Amino acid sequence: MPKSEPMYLKIYNHLKTQIKTGDLKADQQLPTELQLAKTYGVSRITSKRALTELESQGLIYRQQGSGSFVQSTAATTSTISKQVLLVLPFPTDAGLGDYAAGVSQAAQKQGYQALTMDPDSFNQLPLATIQTTYAGVIYLSQDLYQDAEHLYELKLAGIPLVLLDKQLPELDLPVVCADNLNGGRLATEHLISLHHQKILFYAQAEQAVFPSSVYERYFGYLTALKAAQLQPAAALANLPELHAYTADQWVQYLKNTQITAIVVENDLVAIKLMNQLRAADPALSQRLSVVGFDNIQAASLTYPALTTIAQDFTGIGAQAVDLLLSSTPAPKLTKLPVRLITRDSTRPMVPYSKED
Repeated sequence: MPKSEPMYLKIYNHLKTQIKTGDLKADQQLPTELQLAKTYGVSRITSKRALTELESQGLIYRQQGSGSFVQSTAATTSTISKQVLLVLPFPTDAGLGDYAAGVSQAAQKQGYQALTMDPDSFNQLPLATIQTTYAGVIYLSQDLYQDAEHLYELKLAGIPLVLLDKQLPELDLPVVCADNLNGGRLATEHLISLHHQKILFYAQAEQAVFPSSVYERYFGYLTALKAAQLQPAAALANLPELHAYTADQWVQYLKNTQITAIVVENDLVAIKLMNQLRAADPALSQRLSVVGFDNIQAASLTYPALTTIAQDFTGIGAQAVDLLLSSTPAPKLTKLPVRLITRDSTRPMVPYSKED
């Protein structure tokens, strides 16, 4: 669970609100560090930190021997950052999709510069630096449960935030993602149209806890199966066991279960699985149908070329910028359409023979 708001942030946010609403006027003197400490029942170090944060934001200025004063509107306006920060797990990894292009294009249209940073570097930035350097942050997380505490601290500090791809309702932050539910449905319906009946949904995980995007794709898969009166080949709880399989164990598992098609959580995992199966049993890999997600560049270059669900990464990035910089409250969830791209990795179902 997110921890409670630090006391220095409570003081900071209270004074910031008074400045923004005009309760504290330009050039009006603020209470001293000692007065704030007594008012809020905190140490002088805590009250000093709150004033330091306000100063770093350009909301107040200090005069030696006189105290702290509210900055004028003109001076405050001049300190507004014209940079948007995009945080990506692997900024140079093409497997993530080109969110950066959409962020950069949309930011430029509004007179902003877009910068990209990896999470480790981002986590080292002080809150005050983020507040004064960037107009807001667009964040793609590998593990929202792991990142939740830091993201919540950023929210408490009043830093504008938009998440990409995954949602964690407890954070109560705007999210822009693909329509993953419909993507799972489209992928499964395509395989059903090719007369496959034993269809597996596979996500690579050591534990049966998945990102929200994977759950949504799985639910889309279940929706298509139910409409066709088919049963899932395996439950999500079984996937960690499959993740530990060797290529030979995979081959035997597919033959034992008579699975002829697999919907895979993303293209990278799909390509890896296809390569492993082809090395272990070329004949089986030639008859197995596989669908991925994302339509990364490698999907069209692998053998066989991968059928996939294409996300509009550029559009997602652009939409995130528009929400981040909008003067109106952002919707909590924005979904962009997906589309099916058929290639050679899917083919009509061929039943297993007795020799198999």
